Amino acid sequence: MKLWQKTSLICIAVLLVIVAACSAVLLLHSKNSILELTYSHAESKQRSLAYSFSEMAVYYLADGDSMEVETSLVNYCFSRLADASSVLMRGEETLCSGVSVDPRALLPLSESEYGAQLTEREIEGRNVLIVGSLVMVRSTSYAVYVVEDISTTYNSIATMAWTFAAVSLAGILLGAGSIALLMRRSTRPLTALAETARQIAGGDYSMRADVHTGDEIGALAGDFNLMAEAVEARIAELMETAERQRLFIGGVTHEFKTPLTALLLHARMLRRANMTEEERDNSLAHIESQCAWLERLVQTLLRLITLERDIERRPCEVDELFDRVRQNTQKSLADRGVTLNVQSNGETLDCNADLVQSMLINLVDNAAKAYNADAADKRVLLTFSNNTIQVKDFGRGIPKEAMERIFEPFYMVDKSRSKKAGGSGLGLALVKRIANAHDAELIIESNIEKGTTVWVRF
Repeated sequence: MKLWQKTSLICIAVLLVIVAACSAVLLLHSKNSILELTYSHAESKQRSLAYSFSEMAVYYLADGDSMEVETSLVNYCFSRLADASSVLMRGEETLCSGVSVDPRALLPLSESEYGAQLTEREIEGRNVLIVGSLVMVRSTSYAVYVVEDISTTYNSIATMAWTFAAVSLAGILLGAGSIALLMRRSTRPLTALAETARQIAGGDYSMRADVHTGDEIGALAGDFNLMAEAVEARIAELMETAERQRLFIGGVTHEFKTPLTALLLHARMLRRANMTEEERDNSLAHIESQCAWLERLVQTLLRLITLERDIERRPCEVDELFDRVRQNTQKSLADRGVTLNVQSNGETLDCNADLVQSMLINLVDNAAKAYNADAADKRVLLTFSNNTIQVKDFGRGIPKEAMERIFEPFYMVDKSRSKKAGGSGLGLALVKRIANAHDAELIIESNIEKGTTVWVRF
């Protein structure tokens, strides 16, 4: 059963209970009101009849006390006052009656009771209301009754009850239909939201809930869309990460393949018995060189993979940091004929000195590789100012199409030249990771044949 159906049934049940309760209360109140009005009318009629009889009896009997006069008066009075529902009795004797029942047997009157008395009885399938009181005339007790057939009253009450039931039923049916329609319309946004969720679960991460209501469901749809956007962004991020990992693994495989092939080749050559001493030395030199290359590659990969974002930082002297960079790059720069110009003002930098040193060595090494062998002026500038490190060269520059990929692992602008220079394509990737670990901004600008400038802003 759907939500709108369950909600509709609950609301209809509540409506049914409320309508039934209200109808019962109203019907009971109406019944009591009608009966009270009927009783009041009969009492008023009986009281008026008894009072008139008493007043007129006193007036006409003032001059005599004979039985004939009394009987005449009674007959006269009831011929004027009584109707078909009235009964006049003296003791057990009925003087005047318009009904077929004996009211005294149904409602015995006591002289100790003051005022009118009444009772309701069912006689031969009819509801009868009897109202009576005693009237004293010259020490003689008269009983004055009014007997009313109130079956029509009960029939009216029954008709009213059926009318109430019909109206209530119509109201319930109308209310039930309205509730069902309202609930179905109210839950349509939830249905649309569920359909959107199914489509997203099916792989369509671009789907969004098209719900624009101003209620809680609209707010839910808005939050759902925010969640969907976050999921889509996360999925895209994961896919991008997976693609980078695929490329990384492919690069690692490729980088290891070349030196391993060379190692295998020279190892086989060493097994030859007719090798000259010079050939043997050359093979061993190649093996040593390739092993050293593999060692550097593995160390760089380990640092690149295991580098954490939460690193230990402490204030370090920039002059000392630059001096260590100069010492570690002195030989490689000298082999390329490149000079390193350093400028700092004795400032301090809050950082991990070892990681920043590794970053600067890679940047300086890349800057030195940017020069052609026949370049006249080979300089690399390393400066620090306003918490910003700058590494600048005046070499070949980087093409625009390569700028977006230079921080990718194993990416090389000029693979043949980089291989000859001993590059692996991991230097700038490691630089990027180290900068991110320090929450530093890495900016690079390059112009063809004019050089490249890298800023690291801490």
